[in-house]
Amino acid sequence: MEQVEQQESAAAMERRAGKRHSAVLLLGKLCGAEPGVCLVHNISANGLMARFVVAPHVGDSIEVEVRGLPPVRGTVRWVRGQKAGVQFDSPQPYERIFSTHNEDGTTPRPPRFDVSMAVEVRLGDRKFMAEMCDVSAGGAKLDATAAVEPGQAGQILMRPSGTAIFGTICWVKEGRFGFRFVSPLPIATLADLVVRK
Repeated sequence: MEQVEQQESAAAMERRAGKRHSAVLLLGKLCGAEPGVCLVHNISANGLMARFVVAPHVGDSIEVEVRGLPPVRGTVRWVRGQKAGVQFDSPQPYERIFSTHNEDGTTPRPPRFDVSMAVEVRLGDRKFMAEMCDVSAGGAKLDATAAVEPGQAGQILMRPSGTAIFGTICWVKEGRFGFRFVSPLPIATLADLVVRK
């Protein structure tokens, strides 16, 4: 019995000895039937530690997407409050989260969440309704018939909460436009948008 405990302890130490990188404020997207949000604090080839809006349970199988990596499946190994450790099902090239370019030459970006939500857009003294199509911590894609131009500053007003998000139009294409937020959304606000989609 003592030998088994020693072997398990040695295995646990070996798992923890893997190279880790601190990645504070790295947004994670929980994939699946009910998408969610987490904040990754550190990550290695074998797993990650994150703070969850809704804490998972030990033994849960979850799929997490972070900047530079496709959705990765893993198992929750421990939970302390809102934080949890996830062991990946297979080793991952986690170094990609620090890359400035993907293998195909595109720029890695934080995960985006599909939403379908009517919002009011205010640009100067103009107001019009738009449909938010997707959102991330740093911006949103909107669909609207109103004429807009890159560089215009304003705000998105969400009803019925009345939450205002300030930002700038960064691109316009075929009736849709990108709205870059002045500052990243707090994780609780982003999680609320994802849940209310």
